[in-house]
Amino acid sequence: MGRLSLLFLTLAILGCLISVEPSHSQEKTIDDQVNEISNSLLCPVCQGQSVAESNSNLANDMRQVIRKKLQEGQSRDEVVAYFVDTYGETILGAPPAKGVNWILWILPGLAIVFGIFGIGIFLYQAGSNKEEKSIGTEKNTPQSDSEYLEKIDEELKNDS
Repeated sequence: MGRLSLLFLTLAILGCLISVEPSHSQEKTIDDQVNEISNSLLCPVCQGQSVAESNSNLANDMRQVIRKKLQEGQSRDEVVAYFVDTYGETILGAPPAKGVNWILWILPGLAIVFGIFGIGIFLYQAGSNKEEKSIGTEKNTPQSDSEYLEKIDEELKNDS
């Protein structure tokens, strides 16, 4: 019983520690949201870099706009929608799963499924062919050997 009560006490303490928020959590959450949004947007000036990674003036301005809109109380989706309206869907780091873009989300999964299925079929056929060959060689080998030996015996008898 002592161990069980110690376990419950430990879980209760951990639960209390997790629920306690530091006083500067509001500023930290805005910073986290700014980083999250800026990581999901591509910099229009830099190729292949997110707004969070880029050091361009435009990326710095975009991060400031993100921060301002979040402080005004806008949600993540509203901020992203603002940038999509301004720059188009090419600013998104990942294509939205709508329209023709859903193919981009489904094809990798389908390729993996069909690849595993194809490998399974190949291994099954390779295993069954191996068994057939081993069975076929066992049956044919004694007969062909005996026929060969009979021909040799006949030729030896004819020569003598």
